[in-house]
Amino acid sequence: MEARKIVFKSIGQAIEELDRLGSGNSRMMASRAIHINVLLKQIPAPEARFLKTAYNDIGAEAAISHQAYHEEEGAVTDMVIMGTVYQHREVRRILAGNHKIRHLVEAIESVIEASPELVENE
Repeated sequence: MEARKIVFKSIGQAIEELDRLGSGNSRMMASRAIHINVLLKQIPAPEARFLKTAYNDIGAEAAISHQAYHEEEGAVTDMVIMGTVYQHREVRRILAGNHKIRHLVEAIESVIEASPELVENE
């Protein structure tokens, strides 16, 4: 028996390694193996809390300021959104119909989809 850390630098690398194991669903699983952090700047506290809750509900995380978290009047915060590619896409799917934060979801999506980690063929 052996245990060691494994790091996937891209979806393609994750697919390759999962295929090597004989996994029948490596493409789906690969999106769960890649973690991407996204920085959002100057987000009004109510939107930040809403987005944080959406990420927390699916097991991901979002860091916001103490002031935004405690609903201080007029608080604006930077955010770090932390999740796997799958989790980011799942939040996008869940919030697709929410017009109030569509701009935030689209901003996160643009960062995720432009990430070099999404390269399948290296």
